Amino acid sequence: MTDRPLLAENRTLDAWRRYFEASQLLITRLDEALRTETGSDLGEFNMLVSLAEAPERTLTLSALARRVVFSIPRMSYRVNQLLERGWVTKRACPNDGRASEVTLTDAGLERLRHVGSVHREHIAQIFDASLDLTEAETLAELTERMRARLTP
Repeated sequence: MTDRPLLAENRTLDAWRRYFEASQLLITRLDEALRTETGSDLGEFNMLVSLAEAPERTLTLSALARRVVFSIPRMSYRVNQLLERGWVTKRACPNDGRASEVTLTDAGLERLRHVGSVHREHIAQIFDASLDLTEAETLAELTERMRARLTP
């Protein structure tokens, strides 16, 4: 137990519960909407974004998995799906033969642009409509602090 008063602990737990439930609802709704309109889900979208933001649109499989918070087996499966669609290429890492590099293709970048524009509309309708600019900045600061505590 901590030395915090019980009332403060209850407020913290209540805030956590509300955050957890709202974030789960938000992710579920955004994922469903994206899937319905584009055939892509948030996991696939985040993979494409991560690769597009990387130098030379390339990351190792393990770095990509860390960025989108997927296990290596799950990432391998998802990369193989993108390979079949021609949205990424995969090759042995030149510096480490045990590792693989994944590169976003031009077709993958086009796919990202399409899915991203649809996703941005969904964010505007659901997320942006719930926050003013000051609240969005506060939320960004809070979540970045949490992320920093969780990221090695």
